Amino acid sequence: MAMLHAGEAAALQASIERVGARVTAALQANPGVAYAVAFVGNLHRGIDQTMAQAALRGEPVACQARCTSCCSLRVEVVPAEALLIAQQLRSGPADRLAQLRQALQQQQALLAQGAAQRPACAFLQDALCSIYPWRPASCRKAHSFSAEACLSAAAQLPQDLSITLAAEALQRGTALGYRQRGLDGVVQELSAAVLQALDDDTAASRWYAAADSGATAQG
Repeated sequence: MAMLHAGEAAALQASIERVGARVTAALQANPGVAYAVAFVGNLHRGIDQTMAQAALRGEPVACQARCTSCCSLRVEVVPAEALLIAQQLRSGPADRLAQLRQALQQQQALLAQGAAQRPACAFLQDALCSIYPWRPASCRKAHSFSAEACLSAAAQLPQDLSITLAAEALQRGTALGYRQRGLDGVVQELSAAVLQALDDDTAASRWYAAADSGATAQG
């Protein structure tokens, strides 16, 4: 993100805190691990709405289906996003889950070997995102007004700062709200986080147990 002026930085922080307060209040009013995991969908819808509103008022972004220029970049997720993706994958065909798990394992192995070039996202299949409905906020907010600039890996991409700031406030505010509720909101690398969630059937309940224990201690 471009360097912000003092006023822009202050406005962004205020927006983050407002979002965080709303998220904390919602999680407190609706206790339970199922709600806490599903709630991250509000973040995704908020970013989608921001992108749609921006498209109506100005130049449409160049990002289109089968444009994979950003699909080899590191993507970070909060635990709730990884848990939601794992939940959705488990509800699908077993053979597809097995294929994706293998792809995630292979990607982690390549990353551990220190590959010179980061491998493409494990969820990228036939140049399309196989988890598109549940893709993380980091993917949803990525945008560019020039596909050529993306293909050439330009140092600066033409973007809309208002989109970036609005999405950043939603993303960081949601993570803040989870942390304020006592839930882990620290970002993790996408493939590692999803693989961990898939390999541990109790990951969601243990993640939420931290909030329960914190509430009990405070009470």
